[in-house]
Amino acid sequence: MTLSSATPAAPEADLDELLVRLLGPGATFREGQRQAVEAVLAGRRTLVVQRTGWGKSLVYWLATRVLRDRGQGTTLVISPLLSLMRDQLRAADRLGLRAVTINSGNVEEWDRAEAAIANDEVDVLMISPERLSNERFGQLQLTEGETLVVRPKRLHVFVETAPR
Repeated sequence: MTLSSATPAAPEADLDELLVRLLGPGATFREGQRQAVEAVLAGRRTLVVQRTGWGKSLVYWLATRVLRDRGQGTTLVISPLLSLMRDQLRAADRLGLRAVTINSGNVEEWDRAEAAIANDEVDVLMISPERLSNERFGQLQLTEGETLVVRPKRLHVFVETAPR
C-alpha cells in the first residue's frame, strides 16, 4: 500500500506556516490561492479554474490539513495521472497528512488501504477516475464530512466539502 507515514500538524495551523511547510522558506500565496482555501474551510462549494502550474493542488492540501485538524473526514482526490499521484504523496508528507492511493497499478495493496480508511487512519485517498465505476470502490465507506477533489484533464481541480 502506498501510505505516507506523516504525523498530524498542530491544531488550526496558520495557512502561511502550512504554505512554508509545503513549498519551503519564502513561499507566498499566488493571487486567489488563499481565498480558495478559505472558501473550502468555510464550507462553501469552491470551483478553481486556473492555468497549469498555478498551484491548484496547494488549495486542497492546505484545506485538507486544516479540515483534518478540525476532525473532519477523509479528502478524496480523483486524478487521471498516476505520476501526479506519486508526486502528491510527497506533498502530503510535508504537511503531515497520511495519504493512500487506490489505482490500477497497486491492486495488491487495496485491502490494506481499505482497512486503513475504515480505521480513520487516512487523511487523503487518491484514486484514478476508473475507480468510480468499480463496484468494490462504490462500497467503500468514507467518514462523514468528506472533501471531494476532482482533477480531470481540462478542469484541473474541483473542491466541494460534503454537507454535514
